[in-house]
Amino acid sequence: MYFMGKKLVLFDLDGVLLNSKINMELSWASTCEKHNLSVDFEDYFSKIGRPFNDILNILNILNIKENQGNIEQTFNETSIQLIRKVSFYDGVESVLDQLFNNNIKTGIITSKSTIKTHKILDLLDFEFDIVQTPNDDLQGKPAPDHILYAISKLNVNASDVLYIGDMDVDYEAAKRAKVDYAHALWGYGDCDDENTIKLRKITQLMGII
Repeated sequence: MYFMGKKLVLFDLDGVLLNSKINMELSWASTCEKHNLSVDFEDYFSKIGRPFNDILNILNILNIKENQGNIEQTFNETSIQLIRKVSFYDGVESVLDQLFNNNIKTGIITSKSTIKTHKILDLLDFEFDIVQTPNDDLQGKPAPDHILYAISKLNVNASDVLYIGDMDVDYEAAKRAKVDYAHALWGYGDCDDENTIKLRKITQLMGII
């Protein structure tokens, strides 16, 4: 075991528990059509993990910056309409049940909107101890704010926490929060840190804690 005695496992949602790429691609295409945006999906997709408005700011295109609120609303509404275009990865429910049965708390740290996140989690027969979504009080990833808040709220020490992510912003947020990190290779991004534990499938998680 690499991370013995963990009391809390926090997960990113997209690319870790949830395969949502098709949903995002269809939603982005519809959003670009409605708002006359010329932004390839892969340019948007390479920035996921950050709050939606942060992605728009990074893309730095004039008609995006002038219309962020409406663009985000269109994307979220379309994504919710296409909610059945998401699926949980094989083994997710089994691993979550094993964590629960071993008295290990679980949480979500995601940049998805609150409404969309809970609609997705309603498809899963499992109750997390905490679900952190973007809000005005805490900075989104790569800032560590949401991880630190979850730790405080659940009254555990940083040394007792493992965070599972798949993007560079997840890695950075975990490091800044001073919690252990494992990288989901089945997800959407790479991790170049040779010292980071990398999982090829989620069922390997139980072998490292």
